[in-house]
Amino acid sequence: MPGSASSRLVDPVRTLLVSMVLVEVTSGFTQQYLSPLLPGIGVRSGITSAQISWIYVVQTVSMAVLTPVLSRLGDSHGYRRILRLSVGMVTVGSLLMALWPTLPLLLLGAVLQGGVVGFMPLMIGILRNRAGDEASRRGIGILVGALLLATGFGGIVAGVFGASDARHGLWVGVAAGVLGLVACVVMPDADTRPSAERFSMTAFGLLTVGLAGVVLALSQGSAWGWTSAATLLSGAVGLAALALWPYAELRTDRPMVDVRVFRNRRIAVLSVVTFFLAFSTLGSIVVNATFLAADPASGGYGFGLDSDAIGWALLAFIAAGIAASSLTPFALRRIGDRATLLAGGVATAIGFAGLALAHDDLTVFLILTAFNGIGLGVFESATRALSVEAVPQEDTAIAAGINELVLSLGAAVGAAALSAALAAHSDVTGHVATGGYTTGWWMCCAGGVLAGISALLLRRQSLLPGTEVPAPVPQPTSSY
Repeated sequence: MPGSASSRLVDPVRTLLVSMVLVEVTSGFTQQYLSPLLPGIGVRSGITSAQISWIYVVQTVSMAVLTPVLSRLGDSHGYRRILRLSVGMVTVGSLLMALWPTLPLLLLGAVLQGGVVGFMPLMIGILRNRAGDEASRRGIGILVGALLLATGFGGIVAGVFGASDARHGLWVGVAAGVLGLVACVVMPDADTRPSAERFSMTAFGLLTVGLAGVVLALSQGSAWGWTSAATLLSGAVGLAALALWPYAELRTDRPMVDVRVFRNRRIAVLSVVTFFLAFSTLGSIVVNATFLAADPASGGYGFGLDSDAIGWALLAFIAAGIAASSLTPFALRRIGDRATLLAGGVATAIGFAGLALAHDDLTVFLILTAFNGIGLGVFESATRALSVEAVPQEDTAIAAGINELVLSLGAAVGAAALSAALAAHSDVTGHVATGGYTTGWWMCCAGGVLAGISALLLRRQSLLPGTEVPAPVPQPTSSY
């Protein structure tokens, strides 16, 4: 019976997508719920502001290091198996934080929560294998929308539960982790035969040192001083290790990250687009929140919003991102890859140029941040889908992992650059002049322009020499 056959195909894909959406809810909450809680936890647990900043630094370094590792392990040992490992790491980290909110356990928990970076590339690997490229585009758009929605509400929910005692809000992360574990149990597996290949530990060590050094320098440069010995040494060691890392990968038969993938023009161009749009849209989130919180009576700018109001105000940015990510698969099909990515760059440039020129009215501010959200949604959905379509199916997770790595680095560089702009326009009391914000927004506008120009370089081409595009897996006719 045709109807029965179609049902047998569609139902597992729907179950797959629903379980993946729940995992992305875990991801969004994990990445956002700590922000409103840590200041209050610091007061109750005797942790200084400087020590709290190290929690973010440690988590950022962990994410940067684990991105390629978890992706390669997924390609080698099975996507769902490594996804369960990643969700388990995040859940254990969140549980440690909730049970013992002391500085050592918060730092350890932050390291384990870095496993959240494996969620998206591993699920893309499963989705592409089960549903094929076209359905993967729709699925990735839905997953990005779920991620952005959960990110938008994660801080709000944690703030509600932690209103009386910030430590109570830490259990929001635990609940999110348990939800992710349940979703992994019911998630259908990919029909793959893991190769169980090992990767070079020398290359892994160089990449770890390189990413840690660069991220530390970028994240702590404003605190240590951009010309201080600590910043310069950290950055120099990181850059030296990153310079040696590709040679180590090329000398091994089983690379952790096959750097030869960047010979693929599409991967290279998509990575550039991802970097610049992440630089602008993600790197500016903290700066925009700071501007919203600034007291116009004392500083001459801002809107004086409290933490709860800021969370709601940022939902305009998140809502636009969700809408854009949902529409991106249709745009890719109707107007093409280049035009879709160009639209994301243009929307980003318009939004930040508008913020630099008109930032005195809250309604206008929210509308302009919605333009930025469009850029966010487009690149989060489009570059992920196009990156994995440009490589053979067995390299799906590592291609998605490279995209995640470039995204993380773009966001880190953007946040550091905007922080430097604010520092350059601050006085001895720490007050930042309006010029610090406008300079930062113009930098983000430039990021959108460069992303749009880079998108124009995107063209169809073959994969790496000697490879062929894999035949698509038959897809059910029903939509998600």
